Amino acid sequence: MKENDTFRTKLIEIITQNPGLHFRELQRRTGAAVGKLDYHLYQLERKGEIYSMKDEHLVRYFSSTADTMLERRMALHMRNQASKEILIRAALDGKSEIRNPGARIIRILDAMKDDNIISYEMGADMVRVTLNDKDAIIKFLKRYSKSFIDSIAYSIFKMLDEL
Repeated sequence: MKENDTFRTKLIEIITQNPGLHFRELQRRTGAAVGKLDYHLYQLERKGEIYSMKDEHLVRYFSSTADTMLERRMALHMRNQASKEILIRAALDGKSEIRNPGARIIRILDAMKDDNIISYEMGADMVRVTLNDKDAIIKFLKRYSKSFIDSIAYSIFKMLDEL
């Protein structure tokens, strides 16, 4: 097997196991130079083996064969700390209440609503968030638990501190 094929196989494996990684994280995990990684990501995307999505200032990568569009969107949101906390709270209880949400949280909620992950209702001083498909979120979290486990544990401990 050629060196390029071996490197691309490794890249696909990393991306499949850790959906939504961004370029610098892929660079850290592979140890590849910027030019080499950029070239191989371009080739893999051109061949349809991976898919990229823009997330604010980052481009995130997904396996074209391993993930549904909903899973890609969930992975995108799980890479954002505030989104992840909202989804985890809602997954634990089926619903989540956010008191006095700021404009940034409303933008995050709107993005998750647009991606058909949640629905929410605005109250006078709170927002009630409901998962559209709690089972799909939990299945996703179980499937990629290794990828998100440290950040999920951090989120849970942070939520417990707030109680």
